[in-house]
Amino acid sequence: MSQNISTAFGMSLKELDVLIVDDNANMRLLVRTILRSFGLREARQARDGTTALAELERKAPSIIISDWEMAPMNGLDFIRAVRRVGREPLCFVPIIVLTAHASRQLIQEAFDSGATQLLVKPVTPANLLQRIGWVLEDDRPFEQVGDIYRQEMRLPKAAQKPAPAPKQSQVWSLD
Repeated sequence: MSQNISTAFGMSLKELDVLIVDDNANMRLLVRTILRSFGLREARQARDGTTALAELERKAPSIIISDWEMAPMNGLDFIRAVRRVGREPLCFVPIIVLTAHASRQLIQEAFDSGATQLLVKPVTPANLLQRIGWVLEDDRPFEQVGDIYRQEMRLPKAAQKPAPAPKQSQVWSLD
């Protein structure tokens, strides 16, 4: 089992270098604009998984935000290529998957392949900021599973509600 954690763990939002991977130019522009509104200086773009892999060899980002349905290399194949054993430390870069179709099967497949987080379209600034925040606080170790690294799928903890006070029974006396 690997003790490696996300390369973005503990970073601040403004120091991130984000790679946006999407075959839709308008979606890349939207995500980049949202990221810039958060104060990010670095928001690079790639039009598909193949182009993104070449960009990763040039310079590793802090976080990858990748569409799931792209061509010629889709999100699944891209994530598996990034997470492949032997690509250390690049394989520990967090990946947020963007998808318009969040079926149970797709979610399971994305996390089994090495996705760090998942964001369902339409993308909103609040939801994107939330996912990035989760990534920056994510200290789950990567485990080697077959020929890839991945993290255990765990949902963020919801705020704990205080337990209701036990009902006290009243005893009435006629004395």
